[in-house]
Amino acid sequence: MTVFGSEMHIVTFFIIAVQLILLTNFVIISLKKRDSKSTNRFIWFTISLISYNFFSGIFPDTNIPIPLSIQYIVAYGVGLYTALYYVYYVYSEFDIGHLKFFTLRHLMIILISAFIFFFVLPLIIWQDIGIAKYSFIFIPVAVAIAFLVKISTPLIELYKEKGGATNRFYRDRIATRRLGVLCISVATNRFYRDRIATGYLTLLSIVLMPIIVALGDFQVVEQLTVNGGYFVLAVALIRINIYQDLKKEQFLHRLGYTDDAREAKNIAILKYFSKLDLSKREIEVANLILEGKSYKQIGSYLFIAEGTVSKHASNIFKKAEVQNRREFERRFKGKRK
Repeated sequence: MTVFGSEMHIVTFFIIAVQLILLTNFVIISLKKRDSKSTNRFIWFTISLISYNFFSGIFPDTNIPIPLSIQYIVAYGVGLYTALYYVYYVYSEFDIGHLKFFTLRHLMIILISAFIFFFVLPLIIWQDIGIAKYSFIFIPVAVAIAFLVKISTPLIELYKEKGGATNRFYRDRIATRRLGVLCISVATNRFYRDRIATGYLTLLSIVLMPIIVALGDFQVVEQLTVNGGYFVLAVALIRINIYQDLKKEQFLHRLGYTDDAREAKNIAILKYFSKLDLSKREIEVANLILEGKSYKQIGSYLFIAEGTVSKHASNIFKKAEVQNRREFERRFKGKRK
């Protein structure tokens, strides 16, 4: 069932409508919050998905006065851009380090080169979508299968750490192991573990896109698969924002903030906090530093490498204008008085 006499299926149209509503809401949120890099990334992510849904939905259509070769190039090109931005977004938001051999740069070089030399040029030369499609699609499919294997390993390991025997054995011990550049810890924190798991699982939806395209023209299946991951990410972003707002509130209370925002002391604290200009991740790390946790414990708690914690701590100390952790703790204890 199509809409408006076009090739777009009604399911695709419905998905676009819902995404436009979400886009409007997130734009409003972004305008209200000064520190909204995460929200801004999601806005561009949503725009890319809407563009992908639109062009893959209406193209190709002989009733549109645009050469079919151009329609195919636009549809596949937007799909490629969306896939790459999808990976960039998940890497950026879900603490999944750029996996070895699957950095965004490597993926861009491989896929964009393949698109130009194995899809665009053959299509222009032979004007045959069949030749262009099947000379190109095997490369994204091969990358997708390899990527699938790569992300399945840490995902399985992540949930193995959840097992009762493992937790009993390591109940009071932190043990870490390196998977790519991701540091997985058995000293689990459910929120952070689930956040990483969400990132890996939603990557599966974009990984399946070239495989579905290779099998045939299944617009509904393709749209539901790719956009299913998007809607999971939308829910995850809302949950993450709520959690990080709680961490921000926790940090403010460590500075002596009270529930009465009209108090002169609270106004001064808010000004000081604004001057610090800490990122959301830095606020999480700062809270844990003030709880007396070591960098190794913080890394295990947040599912990031100890070196990454150290870098965040250095940025925090620089913004707070202190030389080291001891000075940072002293200054903030002084703030709570």
